[in-house]
Amino acid sequence: MGSSQILWVDLRLQRKQPSLYHHLTKKWSVYRTCESGKIINKIQKIAPVLLCFEYDYPDRHSLSILQKTLQLLPSTPIIMLTEQHSEALAVWALRNRVWDYLVKPLSHQELLMSAESSLSLSRTGHAGRQNSQVPNPIPAELRFNIQQRKMTLPAQSFVEKHCHEKIAEKDVAQLCGMNTSTFSRAFKKEHGITFRDYLINYRIHRAQELLQNPNITVKDIAYTVGFHDPSYFTRMFRRIVGISPSRYHDKHLKQQPEESSISS
Repeated sequence: MGSSQILWVDLRLQRKQPSLYHHLTKKWSVYRTCESGKIINKIQKIAPVLLCFEYDYPDRHSLSILQKTLQLLPSTPIIMLTEQHSEALAVWALRNRVWDYLVKPLSHQELLMSAESSLSLSRTGHAGRQNSQVPNPIPAELRFNIQQRKMTLPAQSFVEKHCHEKIAEKDVAQLCGMNTSTFSRAFKKEHGITFRDYLINYRIHRAQELLQNPNITVKDIAYTVGFHDPSYFTRMFRRIVGISPSRYHDKHLKQQPEESSISS
């Protein structure tokens, strides 16, 4: 399994949050690209056994890239990860024969299980996708207008810079020029989750990065990412990641991942 290579295609609009690709680097060599125009070149260069397309808010252009890749590689397993989720998007992905469709946030165990399952089916000769003369059209409700998604971008930027501080939703709503109730509805519509859940998920993902540092304690990390109650931090971390922060920290001390990545 060590010689197997995975191509991770990062098509997120906002890349300040950590990508999930590093969860796979313990078992496979992972090459990551953020440039859609170089996907074919990377495929030809590394001959990946698996591709992962990561989205936050998929739009018509980025979904068409996935669709073309699906047609180009009918027998190669492709996993789609997305933060923006809808029934229409899931149906579109399955009709285009995506091997697995995952909605973020998800634990690293879920991602590992998906990758292992897809590769296992591929190795045992599981039927791949058949080239279609008429691709499944992208539903109208998925042709998101990028300008419409910018209503709450000030909130995202504020979280990225101040996640270690106490953040009140009403204050963030003011940054976006809205009252709290309007902001709450707009944020849920744009992100698919509430602002509170978004904030917790961001803090936990940031904690995952810091927990790979052997010289910092779990308690210090909890405060660094904005949790002033270590026991609450532990509960939220276990709920989202699947294991306690202490265990996650210990695992990274014993086995540092060997990463090989190509990024834009």
